[in-house]
Amino acid sequence: MAPRPSSTLQGSVSGGKHSGDLRYFLLPVPDDADPYGSPDGAMMSMDDLQARYSKSVDLKGILDSWGFKDAATRTYRTRDGKTEVRTDLRRFGRTDRAQGFADNTSFDRSSFGIDGVPNAKGYVFKPEQQAYTGELVGIGVVGDVVYEVTVEVQGDPDKALLFDAMKRARDHLADG
Repeated sequence: MAPRPSSTLQGSVSGGKHSGDLRYFLLPVPDDADPYGSPDGAMMSMDDLQARYSKSVDLKGILDSWGFKDAATRTYRTRDGKTEVRTDLRRFGRTDRAQGFADNTSFDRSSFGIDGVPNAKGYVFKPEQQAYTGELVGIGVVGDVVYEVTVEVQGDPDKALLFDAMKRARDHLADG
């Protein structure tokens, strides 16, 4: 297999403020996985973001109220076909706005803490049957960026998969 082309995206982080191309900060694709679409990921339009929420939610109004700037996403699948991971990043104008948005983001179920990632929360969505897809969603914040990691697997999802992905995402956002 040919090596993956190196990215030309640039970004930096200083004092919790992320500058440059937001896609630079997306969770890197592991060596044993392949990205869907562009290896660099994609910027998200307001329509892309709205598609992830109920039509009754005024997402633009909500994001505008929190000082939203931009968003990026990337999805990859492990080569064994067992796991799919999507990372969504949302950048805000101020760190307190990012924290407020993260604090007020939830799903209709109980959350759990993410081992090794303070100030992050996770949610599990077990499938009705083991043959169906289960999902884990984690939400955290680093400075002015809220990151959301979704892990999908067949059957009941193992929280350790989310813990690992959330730690890697947090570290990449913190260090650039």
